[in-house]
Amino acid sequence: MIWIFIAIVVPYVLILYILRYGFQESIAFSLRKLPATTKFSVVVAFRNEAKNLPSLLASIQQLKYPESYFEVLFVNDASKDASEEIIHETLKKTTIQYKIIQNSLEKGSPKKRAITKAITASQYAWIVTTDADCTVPTYWLQILNDYLQEAQPVCVAMPVDYQVDNTFLQRYQQLDNWSLQAVTIGSYGNNNLLLSNGANFAYQKAAFEQVHGFEGNLHIASGDDMFLLEKFKEVFPKRIGYIKSRHAIVVTTAVSSWKALVNQRLRWASKTSNQKSTLTKFMGAIVFLTSIFMLIFPLVLLLNPWAYSLTVMLLIAKIGVDFFLLHRSADFFEKKLTIFTFLVSVFVNAAITVWVVFCSLFKSFSWKQRTFKA
Repeated sequence: MIWIFIAIVVPYVLILYILRYGFQESIAFSLRKLPATTKFSVVVAFRNEAKNLPSLLASIQQLKYPESYFEVLFVNDASKDASEEIIHETLKKTTIQYKIIQNSLEKGSPKKRAITKAITASQYAWIVTTDADCTVPTYWLQILNDYLQEAQPVCVAMPVDYQVDNTFLQRYQQLDNWSLQAVTIGSYGNNNLLLSNGANFAYQKAAFEQVHGFEGNLHIASGDDMFLLEKFKEVFPKRIGYIKSRHAIVVTTAVSSWKALVNQRLRWASKTSNQKSTLTKFMGAIVFLTSIFMLIFPLVLLLNPWAYSLTVMLLIAKIGVDFFLLHRSADFFEKKLTIFTFLVSVFVNAAITVWVVFCSLFKSFSWKQRTFKA
């Protein structure tokens, strides 16, 4: 058995080492404050977000970018609360251009339908997506404008962080997100962007139309970001960008219960089998198998007493490479990585990963008061 886990953990360590190298190689982008030349259509799909919208709207009002150079398109996905009223009451007092669009009730992914409807109604060449439970940074559109003028991409991914309290559940989610952000930045530094996040994602409207939008995966609830990224990489392999800057960080909220967390992870897992990237699938498989190793580590020791030192070394190597990659990510977000939370999260994450993969074979998940097949 020990040789099986050597064959699993060693590739895991190598992958994370390569990603850490890519993280170091990725170049930070500084705010230039160049003259505004790009006009943006900001897309926000929402469903019963009365609690979160005031924070998003307040952050939009604080944007340091000419209001004549952007519009905000809100897509109401059958909300039953006061979300629309909050948007109107807040923005009608400003000069910000905005529209509220009603999502269609067709079958398939509500989020993808909402984004598609907004893009159809948009008047500007660049689409920027975020979520209703997010807040955007002051220079969000300014730094994107600066980057577009210098890099000339058709698609740009940007960083996302979590606003958390002091509970372990929320701090765990922040650490998990830092790992995803580290993979994103590290893969970009290695010239092969693997991940993106729809809470902070931008692309040319013309490019969206050229790759036929979400056609081919409208039946999958999740993946409005990843499926588009795959399509853009296939058609525009040299024009995919990432803004490594604290001025570009969008902050989102963590879920408030373990049940909601599992549902969220099931939603994320629902897109995995439909992704085309062999590398992404291979990395997912290695992470899953390494998680199994973490959970049955005592059993491995028991069955292989002759290989006690080697087994412990595998564990230390796995935890060590996790720590150093997460530490670099935490530094980027100017946050502190606490040892205790990290060590507990390593084993909690292994348990959640294995449980989500198992549940995805049999269990449906809930999202925005709707039920979907995993």
